[in-house]
Amino acid sequence: MTKTSWVEICVSDLEQSITWFEHVLGFRVVARDADEYVELSRGETSIQLATESAPYWAPERERLLPPGQRGSGVEIVLLVENIDTVYHQAQQARADIARELADYPWHMRQFWVRHPDGYLIRPAQKILSVNPATYRRQVAEAFQRDTPRITQELLAVKKTADSLAQQGDFLGAATIYETLVTEIFEQSHLYDDEEERYDDYYEEEGYYPEEEGLDKLVGECIEALGNCLADKRADRVAREKIIEVLFEIYQHDLHTYSSLGLDFYSSASDKLVRYTTPLERRTIAEWIRDVLTDEEEEIPASRRQAYGKFLLDLEKDTLDDEAYLRICRETGRTSDLVDRLLTLGRIDEAARETQRVDDLAFLGLVNLFIQPGQDAVAERMVRARIKEKPALHLLEWLQKYYRDRGNHVAELEIAETLFRTQPYLRRYQELRDLAGQLGRWEPLRSELLAFLEQTSNTTLLIQVALDEGEIDKALQLLKGIAKKDIYGYTYTDGYGYYWYSNIALEVARAAEETRPREAIELYRQYAERLIALRDRKNYQAACKYLAKMRALYEKLGESEAWTSYITALREQNRNLRALKEELANAGL
Repeated sequence: MTKTSWVEICVSDLEQSITWFEHVLGFRVVARDADEYVELSRGETSIQLATESAPYWAPERERLLPPGQRGSGVEIVLLVENIDTVYHQAQQARADIARELADYPWHMRQFWVRHPDGYLIRPAQKILSVNPATYRRQVAEAFQRDTPRITQELLAVKKTADSLAQQGDFLGAATIYETLVTEIFEQSHLYDDEEERYDDYYEEEGYYPEEEGLDKLVGECIEALGNCLADKRADRVAREKIIEVLFEIYQHDLHTYSSLGLDFYSSASDKLVRYTTPLERRTIAEWIRDVLTDEEEEIPASRRQAYGKFLLDLEKDTLDDEAYLRICRETGRTSDLVDRLLTLGRIDEAARETQRVDDLAFLGLVNLFIQPGQDAVAERMVRARIKEKPALHLLEWLQKYYRDRGNHVAELEIAETLFRTQPYLRRYQELRDLAGQLGRWEPLRSELLAFLEQTSNTTLLIQVALDEGEIDKALQLLKGIAKKDIYGYTYTDGYGYYWYSNIALEVARAAEETRPREAIELYRQYAERLIALRDRKNYQAACKYLAKMRALYEKLGESEAWTSYITALREQNRNLRALKEELANAGL
């Protein structure tokens, strides 16, 4: 998290205090404003001093205690990297050491030293039973070596952490889990590098067999961290570490693109919600709020929604209704917002929120209204949206709505609108069944066929004729769209639903029983077109339809006609060696 807090103490003697911090604790001056203010630092730790005579402290001057007393009751903790060195320096400077250096059960090695003005300073260093650098190096080496399975190499690291967890050293275990997961994130290809993803778009390098199982290993580490957090033996410092690690995993996975759909963030947030105390959940919630209110970072809508869900899950037991609704609005969680509004009986407000979303999200919200007493609201909203834009998915939703309620008249109305918007045979058949139940099919059929004729949708007219057993009409309609190019006959009406072969062959198959000669002619046209297109695959396909022709000729008792045809075809294409081979393979 971003550091936004610091400590400033008012001292009676600025020069004396500077010397004390330099000689006793090893700080150095990094900024100074005349004789009124100074900032000192040691590593990443900083402290600010101001003299009591500075104008800034003028309003408080009369309340200040005498030198040597003003710091009474105040303790300042300074985290350092080498506590033994700092302690030795304080001893060398003959500082007033209030409590000697020692290890404490809360994983701290620390001592207390008193500042001349009475402030109690506590330099402290976290105690770890493990050295993260050791395991970081071990993981890095596993990636650098030419190993067939990196996961197998890393299992030893995880087993060490598992062993520490079993022994109750949850801080050490969490430190190793963190090192293992962090290095996998940095070293592996679990997450795509955006530039490499586009550079290698046409290369088959998206699979790394040596990394197989790394995603599962990370998932197991998250599960282990959750188990540590659930263990009642984990102390406060260990719990803080585990929570920090899980939150870091959550943020990394949420912020980083992966083509694998890893979903580590969901697993990490689940553990943080399930195993934390109310106070810990409140702390995590504040971290999320800090992220959401960071003006320097633009948060995409999908990520903001994920943070919103996490926040709602963390605070579900403490949020009142208005706070819940506010979070939903601020994070774009419209579904949760509408659901809660409906629960509260604020139907009109829920409807207004639903009407604001785009078509992709609209129906998901509308479905929330499908409950006793509210489904009519859903119907009205969908009808209103259809008036603006009659999208197919909205019409289909409305049709199902009426079907589920047995309102066949309304269902028929929507089904007809769907057919005229997207004319398919399936929709025609559906209309026939619906209108038949209502005794309205014959007049409606005439209207639909007239509509197809007006729109020149001959392909669907042919399908309807076939579906209704009108083979002669289908053959007649097919002839009306016949065209000839350099490869032979083609059939299309410009709708593009069917390529020539599909509709022509569909008619040919239907005509085999009652109009075999017409079927033979259509198969011949198609086979000769395939041959004209060349290529062995086309020859193989042509042979299938030539075989159909032979079977029909034999059924008609006209084997000689077939023999004459195939002989002429062979002669006409005598230079096509591949065709002759495929004819021979097919026994033609």
